[in-house]
Amino acid sequence: MKKIIILLSLLFSNMLRSEVVWYPSPPEAYKLGEVYPEAQRLLFAFDYGHALVYETLILKKGNIENPKELEKELLGKIFKILANPPVIKVDEADIAPSYVYKFPLIINLFDWSHMLHQFVLDVLATSEDRGPIMINRINEIYGKYKSNKPVLITDECKSMLFMDGHYFSKSFRKKFPSFNLLIWSYHWFQIRLYEDLLLPTKMERDVAVANTIAQFKLLISDLPDSADFDMMPETAVEAPTFAKLFPKIPVAFDNNHMLHDIVSDMITSDKVPLEKLRGEALRMGRMAQDPEAFKTTNCNQNEQ
Repeated sequence: MKKIIILLSLLFSNMLRSEVVWYPSPPEAYKLGEVYPEAQRLLFAFDYGHALVYETLILKKGNIENPKELEKELLGKIFKILANPPVIKVDEADIAPSYVYKFPLIINLFDWSHMLHQFVLDVLATSEDRGPIMINRINEIYGKYKSNKPVLITDECKSMLFMDGHYFSKSFRKKFPSFNLLIWSYHWFQIRLYEDLLLPTKMERDVAVANTIAQFKLLISDLPDSADFDMMPETAVEAPTFAKLFPKIPVAFDNNHMLHDIVSDMITSDKVPLEKLRGEALRMGRMAQDPEAFKTTNCNQNEQ
């Protein structure tokens, strides 16, 4: 009887979404916005944009007659958000209830991972010490992230087949190439901030962050031509200094970013009907947590 209760508990924990809370909240939380408000607001806008696209595609799943026209319409909405990004983090459940229902485990994984993204940036932006104290503090933050195993994306290297090796893979980038490049540009921006914020002086960091913001705007200025990514940007390639200091964190970030592509592909693929979407999402979420799934020794695959 006890085994049955445990199994049912595990089953329902994967089927129902509960709020993921980082407690206690680190004192540095969201301090990036005090130092670099434009960068922080763009990060909030990215979350909004992801949710808006996913919700729309789920609601229209199987009934998209003209993907190019839909892409153009949605890009117009997203560019308005990017031009006037939110000042606070928006709850995805308010924007995308269908998405939240269909992807309960994956959204919990994203929420926990995105807190790690945020808090690492907060420490990098605000630490007065630029050496061992700052490094130890980021490792403490990462230790907290690693402690919550039910919502942990593995930090073992996964091959790009994790993203592109499924029966539904690459459908998003084929149907919506500009959307795909927009999301990869989001990821590039996040990654570059880690490298920018490791520079030793405040003046150098200010210049680097401003340049990254400007470069991001150029990347999305004329999609798909303006963003020349052939593959998803990888953290160790775009932020090598950060990767040398914290070798496990970039892997966890890249696995998160690959999971975003998987979600995009599942939602847009005709091979995943709406009634099977939730089950496949749970399967992919567990795969993202599994250190053995698609394991590789080559963590920097874009350098091949």
